[in-house]
Parts: sequence; C-alpha cells; structure tokens
Amino acid sequence: MNVNSDKIFENSQELLALLSEADIATLTLVLSQLTNSSKYLNIIRPYVKGAFDYSVKVPEEIANTIRKELTKYIIKNNNKNNNLPNLSDNFLKELMSVGVGENVPDEYVPMMKEELSINGNVLRDLNVEKIKNNKNINNINVIIIGAGLCGILAGIKLLQANIPFKIIEKNNSIGGTWFENSYPGCGVDTPNHVYAYSFEPSFHWNEFYSKRDSIYEYLKFCTNKYNLSKHIEFNTSVKSAVFNEEKGIWETIVEKNGSQYTLEASIIISAVGQLNRPSIPRISGIENFKNPIIHTAAWDHDYNFKDKNIALIGTGASSMQVAPELAKIAKKLTIFQRTPHWVIANPNYHRKLSKGKKWVLENIPYYSRWYRFQLFWGFCDGIHNSLCVDPKWKYKDRSINRVNDRFRMNMIKHMEEIIGNNKDLLNKIIPDYPPYGKRMLVDNNWFEMLKLDNVELVSGNISRIDDYSLMDKENTEHKADVIVTATGFNASKMLWPMEIIGKDGKLITEYWEHDNPRANLGITVPNFPNFFIMYGPNTNLAHGGSIVFHGECQIRYILDCINLLIDKKGSSMECKHDVYEKYNNSLDEQHSKMVWTHHKVKSWYRNSAGRVITNSPWRLVDYWKMTKEAKEKDFLFN
Repeated sequence: MNVNSDKIFENSQELLALLSEADIATLTLVLSQLTNSSKYLNIIRPYVKGAFDYSVKVPEEIANTIRKELTKYIIKNNNKNNNLPNLSDNFLKELMSVGVGENVPDEYVPMMKEELSINGNVLRDLNVEKIKNNKNINNINVIIIGAGLCGILAGIKLLQANIPFKIIEKNNSIGGTWFENSYPGCGVDTPNHVYAYSFEPSFHWNEFYSKRDSIYEYLKFCTNKYNLSKHIEFNTSVKSAVFNEEKGIWETIVEKNGSQYTLEASIIISAVGQLNRPSIPRISGIENFKNPIIHTAAWDHDYNFKDKNIALIGTGASSMQVAPELAKIAKKLTIFQRTPHWVIANPNYHRKLSKGKKWVLENIPYYSRWYRFQLFWGFCDGIHNSLCVDPKWKYKDRSINRVNDRFRMNMIKHMEEIIGNNKDLLNKIIPDYPPYGKRMLVDNNWFEMLKLDNVELVSGNISRIDDYSLMDKENTEHKADVIVTATGFNASKMLWPMEIIGKDGKLITEYWEHDNPRANLGITVPNFPNFFIMYGPNTNLAHGGSIVFHGECQIRYILDCINLLIDKKGSSMECKHDVYEKYNNSLDEQHSKMVWTHHKVKSWYRNSAGRVITNSPWRLVDYWKMTKEAKEKDFLFN
C-alpha cells in the first residue's frame, strides 16, 4: 500500500489535521478496508443516515479515534508495498451498506470490485487487453463523430487498444457541450467527483460542483495527456455517412472550410450526444424581434447585459444557472416560465473543497473510490425506487409513492422558508406534477433571486413577440432589450442534421420514424452495421448518477463488439431485429411504471407520441450488467 504523496508523513499531528477535513464515514470505509475489520463500521453504523457528509453526525470523540487509527496505519505503512487482504463479498457489501446508511443489495458487489480496482486489477479495461492481444486484428479503423466527453473517452480506449481512429469535430476545440455552453454560471449539477473518468479522477476540483471552465480544462487535460489532438479533425462537420454493403465499409462525407471530401472507415462511433443542437422556441412573431436573441448554448460574450431589460425564456437547468448572474447586472430581468420545476436544496452546491479534503482525495488509498460510490448511490441507484410508481399509493396526482411524496414535502418546505407569505409567488413556483417528472434542479439561490426588486416571474405561455416586447398570456406587454432563450436542445432529433444511411439506402431518421429513436442498449440499431452510438436513445440519466459512467459502460461494450467482429473475421456486424425489439419493449414496460410517464408530466424526455426516448429507466448496476459483455447471438455477421 502506498500513499500517493512524495511526502513521507512522520508527523502524526500534521496528517491528523488533514484527515479532520475529510468525510468521517468515507475515512471509516478506508480504515475498515485496509485493516479488513468491521470494528469501526459497527461503531459508526447508527450515525450514518445517508450517502452525503451532511447526513452523517458521528460524535467527535468517535471521529477522532477513527482518524487517529487511520493516521497510525498510514504512517506505519507509508511507502511500503504491502498487499492488502482480499475482501470477502459479504464484507464488501457491509462496507457499502454502512457507507450509505442502508442495505446495498448483493448485486452491487461485482460492480464495486471493478470500481475499487483492488491491487491494480483494472477489470473495466479487460476488453482493451483482449483486442490488443487478438492476433486476428486486421483492417479495422474507426471514425468517431464528436470530440466531447464521450468522443474523448472513445479515443482514449481505442488508442489503448491499438485501433486506428480519427475524431471528426465540428468546432475548433474539444469539449462538446462544455466548449459550446459558456454562459455565466454554467456548470455541472451532479457532483464533479463522479463527473470524471474512472481512470482519470481529478484531484484538482476546487468545488463540489464545478463550473464550466473547470470541466472544460479537465477534458483538455485528458486530451493532452493521451495525445489525442493529432487524431482530431477540427472545424469539420459530418454531412452524411453511407454504409457500402459491397465493401462492408462506411463512406463518410465531411465538410471543412467549404470543401467536402469522403473518409472511409470500417466502423463509426457516434459521440454527438443528445444535447448538441439548440432548440429555438416556436413563438408567434419571434422572427420580428428587432433586438438580439441569444441562446444559452451560443452565448454572445460581446453583448453588454448591464442595465438592460432582459427577457429570459425558460426555467430549466441552464436558466437556473444563468438567471442569478443576469439578475446581478440587469435593469430588469423578466423570466418567462411555462411550467415550474422541482428544486432541491443541496448544502454542497456552493461549497469549496478545502485543502485537506483535496489532499485526502488524492493521497489516501481508496478514499476517492469510496467517495465516488457514495455519490453514485446518493444520486442515482439509491433513489431509483422513489421514481417507480406504487400502484397502491393514494395521492396519485401529486406524487407516485411515499418517498417521492416526502421529497415533494421537503422541497415545498424549502420554498416556503425562503419565499415566506408571498402566496402569489408560491403558487407560481410549486409544480403540480410528481418530483423527478422533469429534470430535477439544484437551488442556485433561485428563490432568493425571485424576491429581488428587479426580477419578475411570469407564468404561462408567451402569446406573441413584437418588435421590442413580449406579450404574456394576459396580453401584458414586457419590453426587452434582449431575449435570452434557455430553451434546451432538439433532443428528439438524435444524430440530426447528419444523414446516416444504412443497408437498403434507408436513413436512420426514417427508421426511427423521425422522432422515435431507439437502439439496443442505446448503442446498436438493426440495418446499420458497424455503427455504434454513445449517449444514444434512452441513456440520459435524469435521476442523477453520471453520464461518464454510462459512457464507460458503452465504450466497453463497443470494444467487445469489435473484438467479436475480429474473431469472426468478418467485415460487418449488426444487431438482430428481435433483440432490438425485445430490449425496447422491456425498456418501454419499465418506463410505464416510472415517473416520466405520469399523466401530468410533459417534457423533452418524451416524443410526440408520448414515448420516453431520452431517459434510461435502469439503475446503474442494471446498465453495467447489460453492457458488460457483447453477446455473439445478438448479432448478424457478414
């Protein structure tokens, strides 16, 4: 066991001081793992009420004892290569359960073994090693579309597997959404310690929820570390990709500097995601507005918002972040809200990471892994049951089960504590649908902002837009020097505007009936051989977790598919239609029991027919198991 520091600690007080800034439950998991003992787990068990640091109230005397014991262990073993004892499955389960304050099922044990990477056994990269050692590899090359989070991930793994590839990126930089979205206040609304590749944890975050620049710099760091830039064609757009059945290859037409040319590849990985084409609201007269209209995903940094009358359309995630920043400088900020959102109070959202906490994350063995698991549980799998309908629940209009209703009550209480007796405002901001029906938002001082004298919240649809003003549903005029549209993306138009043409000359958008994208595991589609999608249909995590985790599951599955293709010595493979249908029928059935199909919920998660097309209904552990191995029987080979 090595402490990851150049400094050998002989001063126990110095180390003890650093440990005092870390989460005591996480430290206890580390100490228990290192010593293979349940002694301290049993002591803190009664005090751990949840996965987060603010839900753990361990008496200081007990906490200090744990820190001292861990300090003694680290100093004794510093810079010594001790083999840790193998943890039994039962003990690993106990560690997980105590760490989050509730019973964690047995099925999480294999996933956690992979997450912990005990003794350097990187189980998640076994598919990379299989391809590197496959003697049949020949004439395989890949085009990756997009150099965002998933495209960078795919590039790193293909590089490690020694598979030739090229990344096509429409922008002049990597980063995808984290390059394009640069509006004031832009950042993550899931903890950034799970918003990082498992093999490249960042110990340099300054906040629990990082802003856009930190995420962008992290992605640039990963790109530079793995020397990916030489594999990227910047300022290049994919116009179309056509599968040549005779040759068994994809012919991709790309455009750069006004000129078009064709690239050939045996495999295409689409990493353009779901949220990459801004959606402009369809409001009568919007085309006649004489002043600037600025979408949050195409921010105009040259426009001076100071002392302006700003009309902000939308109250979703980007609005939650940008509105408080605009309110600080606007003469007046008028926010147009079609429907209110549920907003969570999170004590960590504005917190900075202390020096000691950052040091512990980087240097204490397994601390960052256990911390990552706690966040996964608290933000995703641990709340999954609250998103599933209890058919016996009697308050069906407002919530879907007892826990979901408790969430509702807690959020209303938070609103009332801030807004006070302003009944008119409370009526505007309390949703009438169950929590998690739409994307959950984290309170970015939103309700405090709504009380400001220069901020007005207008509910209901905008009836029309004139040359210099917006008219609300009551036909009240609201003058505006600028309109900011925080109206999201064309999520239902997946892969648009690219033309992806598979076998028989059929466009994938036609195959999907234009707004009904489907894929097996969100990755493969029949009649589109050797075409793989990352962050595809029904892989969005609307209930927390991390799209990075999903991305790692997807690229592992894709690499296993490539390995199967190499083993079969074929030129192409495609998902069987019955496999595709069976998966999507199962997915739709699961969605029918979940909050996103509630009769009061209308959102961008659903298409024109009401089908949920963006969100994953699965727990992380479900998707991890589904994508762990590509099954030969699921594919047709040529």
